[in-house]
Amino acid sequence: MDLELKGKKVIVSAATRGIGRKIVEQFLDEGAIVSFCGRRARSVENNPSDESVFANPLHGDGVEDAAAALSSRGEVYGSVVDCGYYDQVTQWVEKAAADMGGIDIVVSNASALGGIPRSRKGWDINYNVDLMSAVAMFDTALPHMKAAGGGAFVQMSTITAIENHAFGESGLSYGAMKAELINYTHQLSIDYMKDGIRCNCVCPGPVYIPDGSWGFLEKEMPEYYEANRTKHPAGRFGRPDEIADAVLFLASARASWITGVNLTVDGGFTRNVKY
Repeated sequence: MDLELKGKKVIVSAATRGIGRKIVEQFLDEGAIVSFCGRRARSVENNPSDESVFANPLHGDGVEDAAAALSSRGEVYGSVVDCGYYDQVTQWVEKAAADMGGIDIVVSNASALGGIPRSRKGWDINYNVDLMSAVAMFDTALPHMKAAGGGAFVQMSTITAIENHAFGESGLSYGAMKAELINYTHQLSIDYMKDGIRCNCVCPGPVYIPDGSWGFLEKEMPEYYEANRTKHPAGRFGRPDEIADAVLFLASARASWITGVNLTVDGGFTRNVKY
């Protein structure tokens, strides 16, 4: 199946590792041009996180490391961006458009995740990183997608937005903000289909990445990890490529008549009926 992604200009936020990294790899393998961002320049640097956030301390690649590794796959640009700051996101999107000569596809992947304090600070962090970075990406890329004659926006959400998935005593803001993103994306799909711009969400279930959240939880919270693994009907967590496959399909010409959809990609982890 030809996804017709060759030569398409793509931006992906928070993509130095994990699902975002796999999305970038697969776009490059399809012949697309990609600009991605991450918070650190190099793997030896610490993430600029707040100490009150229950964050994964494991180090993945920084932007420079990832760009060097990805360059053999195709034309790729990396920028250091903290997606919690609206202006940094808008400046990166404009730079990406200049570097690539336009924007056809936007993948909003940034998240402060679920290890957030149950406090005003926690709500602010998820609001700024998860929700407002998406708004900044779409609004800044919109003129470029219109100039290209259309495009695709894919927003990463989570099953926590559609079904309760408790994580100890951490904050409630993660699922709430991701649910808002599903609503936001649907509104965009109604407003911009007339411009040939399709907008869809992907809701991953638990995905195992050695240096990601579930790799961290496997070591630090083994009982919680195992309870979630055994709950899954397949007896395993998802893989990053299984999520990236869904993202690329929705971004591609093969999904030209799909917009306003929230696609759950969880291998049957959630139990709700998906009308």
